[in-house]
Amino acid sequence: MDRHPRNFVIVSVAASLLLAAAARADSLDARLNTLLGAALVKNASVSLDVIEITAKGPVRLFGHNAEMPLGPASNTKLLTTAATFEKYGPDASFKTTLYLSGEDLVLVGGGDPALGDATLSPEERLTAPFVAFAQQLKKANITHYRNLVLDDRVFDQQWVHPRWPTDQRLNWYEAGVDGLNFNCNCLDWLPTLGKSGVGIKLMPETRYVSVTNSAKPGKSTVISLLRPATSNVFQLRGTVAANPPAGADPYSVPVYDPGLWTGSVLRDVLEEEGISATGEVRRVTAEEKIPAGTLVATHDTPILTTLKRANTNSINMMAECMCKRLGHDATGKPGSWENGTAAVEAYAKSVGVDPAWVSLDDGSGLSNRNKVAARAFTTVLAHVAARPDGEAFIDTLARPGEDGTLLKRFKGMAVAPHVRAKTGHITGVSTLSGYIETGDAGGRRFAFSILVNKYQGNVNPWQDQVCQAIYGWATGK
Repeated sequence: MDRHPRNFVIVSVAASLLLAAAARADSLDARLNTLLGAALVKNASVSLDVIEITAKGPVRLFGHNAEMPLGPASNTKLLTTAATFEKYGPDASFKTTLYLSGEDLVLVGGGDPALGDATLSPEERLTAPFVAFAQQLKKANITHYRNLVLDDRVFDQQWVHPRWPTDQRLNWYEAGVDGLNFNCNCLDWLPTLGKSGVGIKLMPETRYVSVTNSAKPGKSTVISLLRPATSNVFQLRGTVAANPPAGADPYSVPVYDPGLWTGSVLRDVLEEEGISATGEVRRVTAEEKIPAGTLVATHDTPILTTLKRANTNSINMMAECMCKRLGHDATGKPGSWENGTAAVEAYAKSVGVDPAWVSLDDGSGLSNRNKVAARAFTTVLAHVAARPDGEAFIDTLARPGEDGTLLKRFKGMAVAPHVRAKTGHITGVSTLSGYIETGDAGGRRFAFSILVNKYQGNVNPWQDQVCQAIYGWATGK
């Protein structure tokens, strides 16, 4: 028999109260609310949502303005790529086909954004797909043709979005979008310096562009390659101090009219391979009927390849091609930003996203008119992860410390090996959405979305801390 039962009860109750208080202090709510009170985001607009993905369905764990649409920047790509993944499946591919129709060659685009992408095949020539086309033509004993006819009618002819920043048109991330694309629709180049002064190396060498050179030797390399809005007559300006080292990354500048760019490079390669033309490179007209031809060659790009480039490396034109292709397949009309974004929004609604949470203006997030709530992202992410093939989509997202937009994020943090996510940045917008896994025997997985607008300073480390807080709470660390 206890000699002090009343004292035991009092002590037990006090201990329980202390434990409950400690649990509250260490709860996910407490951890995240503490971070939301940080001075760095005190005056910012923040939409934050965290869910756990379980066998019985998603479990909401924490939300802060979770249903408030904010600028998503490149997190928009998650909606576009998820819609693409579910529409076509992980085994699908983009196709570019070459036909012989009478005396003409006809190149038909399917909207492949990765044809001739230098990053995907660094050991090959940029033009390797076109060399393969030439080999197929030779096998068919075709060494001459009249015109190279370009059929890129799968998309409309609005190559650049009207609401992308006009002062960034010559940055690689604003490259145009077409039914036919080559090397992300950019001309790669390097300055050279020799006895005769500054020169330029083009990759690939092509007659489609011309360059006037006013660059000069100097004490430092400050160089640019500029062109008018609707022309491929470039001017090399600035100073060059020395030749770039072997293996240096080239500069990239978007070209005007991606379809004609693609066709012109193909013509150049065919000529180099001994297949000559007597006519021109031209685009089909909107209603033109091309006589039935003989299939000569097909180039396939696995859809997972483009998803990874869009999500891990945040290549805008990759996402925009997917957006327009979704629009084309949904309507039977040329893919456009109007029918493409409508298709992505319809997909989001079909998986449980309230239409009030999403309003899209493009497929990549470059437009500042996109508005998405954090809960829209977590809803989509949870839905995709629950699919039997969902791991294939998750694998397209960036990992901390590896190639991609998370290369320099989460350094030294315990959560780093357990994050797969998509970043997003445009003026006044910083976002991060994706997955966190505990990596232990329990194998818990969380979907999160952190959208920050109208902030001051650098909120990337703060977003990383939010992920660490989720991971620390889930693992008891």
